[in-house]
Amino acid sequence: MVRTWTDGSVSPRASINDVQWLVGDWQGSLEGGMQQATSLSPVGGHMPGISRGWGSDGSIWFYEINDFVEVNGSIEFRVKHFSGELAAWEGNNGYIRHRLIEVTNQTMYFDGLTIVKEGTEHYTIYVRITEGERKGQILVVHQTRVAKR
Repeated sequence: MVRTWTDGSVSPRASINDVQWLVGDWQGSLEGGMQQATSLSPVGGHMPGISRGWGSDGSIWFYEINDFVEVNGSIEFRVKHFSGELAAWEGNNGYIRHRLIEVTNQTMYFDGLTIVKEGTEHYTIYVRITEGERKGQILVVHQTRVAKR
């Protein structure tokens, strides 16, 4: 379900219009906790968002700033994570870059991340964990729309 970018690959044609259906507020369960995401309307080839995850005890697991960005006639998904104390996981200038590999009617395959649209009110993200004890495992996050923006 999650693909990997290979050297020499070329991203397919795509634009922010292909992900604009994500604009709004979403939430879902996340491995014994909860996850909430908000995507803002696109401006200037960027569609930013913010996410957070927390445990059943209310402790913050992470914050995330993300951005769908138009790049060379395609899009990529950029992500930067923070702890509950706002310490950047990827360092000051770092972020995770998910380049687009393939687009189908319902699915967008990025390097290490897949988004599956399941109607107008639901989607699922599959993310390959890249560090730590769970490196290589796939995290599955089901999202339900809370509100449109």
